[in-house]
Amino acid sequence: MEKNSFWRKLLAFVLSVLVVAIVFPTIFAVPLEFLIMNGSTYSGLAHNEKLLEAGQDAFSDYITAQLSTPGENEVIPPVFENTDVLSANIKNYVTKEWLGQTLTDVSGQLLQFLNFKQPFGIVTIDLTEVKEGVLADRQTLVENILNSSAPCSTEQLAQLSSSTLSIKDMPLCNPPAEVKNKIVTAVSSYVETFIYKVPQEYQINIEDVMSTRQSDSLFSYSMLRWLFRVLPVFFLVLLILTAICLGKNKKEMRTWLGRLLTIAASLSLILILVLLIGSEQFTALFINRMLSAENSAFGTLLLIVLQETTYKTLLWMGVIAAGLFCVGLAILFVNKISIKRAAEKREKEELQYQESANELLETKQAMAEAVAEEEVQTSEIPVEDVTEKKKRKTKKQAE
Repeated sequence: MEKNSFWRKLLAFVLSVLVVAIVFPTIFAVPLEFLIMNGSTYSGLAHNEKLLEAGQDAFSDYITAQLSTPGENEVIPPVFENTDVLSANIKNYVTKEWLGQTLTDVSGQLLQFLNFKQPFGIVTIDLTEVKEGVLADRQTLVENILNSSAPCSTEQLAQLSSSTLSIKDMPLCNPPAEVKNKIVTAVSSYVETFIYKVPQEYQINIEDVMSTRQSDSLFSYSMLRWLFRVLPVFFLVLLILTAICLGKNKKEMRTWLGRLLTIAASLSLILILVLLIGSEQFTALFINRMLSAENSAFGTLLLIVLQETTYKTLLWMGVIAAGLFCVGLAILFVNKISIKRAAEKREKEELQYQESANELLETKQAMAEAVAEEEVQTSEIPVEDVTEKKKRKTKKQAE
């Protein structure tokens, strides 16, 4: 069997280094296309209780921020100064049914953009249902806010009884029943006026979020997605080229490829294990770096989605890396069996050759012994008998 030259082995080594370098992103390319960018992955968002609770907090905080942030020439009334109480009461109007449908719509819009099925990365969240719920039940909302506050002091009661009392001067306290109705009506009117100022839609511009880290981010993202789609093909091409370089010696080629796949898969499994252990930390860091301050209210919501998806992605990658490791072991096992069979065949041929040589030697020895025996028999005939036979023969001829 021919041997591979030094230059062939050197080229195979360079190709092997490239294989090891791209094996991890190649493994990631599979769950990227079939898990992360697949809408069915996020179909269960509407039933994730932890996610729904985080969503309720996020949207109630957003509406609270709108109510407690003064506009131009506006003063926030004291009744809305306690944002924790206000957010806790508005949370009741952010229903899980609405939130589940909203999360499904948002994930669909986001994937449409990320999968290049719509040109602009603007995700729209419709707040109409929540606003209508607050408006329809605004008096109950105000009563709950007042009931959550401390009872009014004597000074505050005197202030509430003033004929010149305005919403801007109304203290945040829980008044007695005879005064509460008037306070509730006044604050409810303010809520009705102010709630109309809350936008009907909340929009997140994905392109702006991406552009905070890099200019022309959409082009960079497109090239990155294209690269990940090409990586599996490039990975296979490198393996084929490595096999061609070592093709003169099939046993060496199989040994090389088997070890290459097992080493590359082992390194990937180690890295995946490290990432799996620290997945919560690096996803939180990613959210912190990517989200702008105006979208920070939804940081926890996005963090839950990202952590769950990251965990599934790493599991997928672990399975694929383990599969590559098994393929490498299978190649080594097949090569070992092939070498063993070749050795057995060689031993059998040598044994047959040895047996043939022995038979030939025995035949030669037998022939030599026969010739020697014949020579011995010839040498033992008496000389007198020969002379006597010649005489009788001569006599017969004379007669």
